[in-house]
Amino acid sequence: MSGPAVFALPWDDLVVGFALAIRATTFVMTAPVVGARAVPARVRIGLALLLALVVSPPPPAQVVLPVLVIREALVGLVIGLAGRFALDASLFAGSLAGLSSGLSLANVLDPVTQIETPTLGIFQRLLSVLVYISIGGHRQLLAVLGRSYELVPPGAADLSGPFLPHAVALTGRVLEFGVRIAAPVVITSLLVDLGFMLLARAAPQMHILIVGAPIKLAAGLLALAFSLRVLALVVDDSLDAVLGDVGRLLSALGGAA
Repeated sequence: MSGPAVFALPWDDLVVGFALAIRATTFVMTAPVVGARAVPARVRIGLALLLALVVSPPPPAQVVLPVLVIREALVGLVIGLAGRFALDASLFAGSLAGLSSGLSLANVLDPVTQIETPTLGIFQRLLSVLVYISIGGHRQLLAVLGRSYELVPPGAADLSGPFLPHAVALTGRVLEFGVRIAAPVVITSLLVDLGFMLLARAAPQMHILIVGAPIKLAAGLLALAFSLRVLALVVDDSLDAVLGDVGRLLSALGGAA
């Protein structure tokens, strides 16, 4: 009577397969919405493995495992952080607008970043997340992840290429679009301060700090209400610009001129 059959697992192929899943894993862990701490770790890991199974190409013939892991992690990190940068512009804008209008006095714990953030920043970030989902930003990021395997094949990321200027341009989008979102509130607060400065010269006996604080706060909230109509346009422009920067950055990592 023959003994039980013994199946030899292809350990080398399994290890390489998990290494190829690093790109999708770092993408899921850093991407907006799905990468939030509120999403259970099991869900994120399962989604990462599913994405790797769907979009990952066959492994290269020659594999140096540590190099493959580092390069795949870098590519996934770039794509995931790009989507987060597009939304972090609204968080920066809320902090900037709150500082200029007096709304930064009330800070709460941001459930995404786990740091104390002005309430206005969290409010604008939540609105940006809604806009991001409504315009299909998550689908656009997934499309970039799939296209990244064409621009940067597994293990082929060239860290010596001219990718640094594109990385700097990508991070600069946070400041650029953050200022654009916060501009109405900041300009309104500046005009209110200018008006109170002229009023203080005309009536020195008036307590500007007592009278001006609620008026400045109300003017800032009014400017914020009117600026919400353009928030969707700015978030859409921000996402398009960030994805364009990511495409150029991935092309540079892939060795394209």
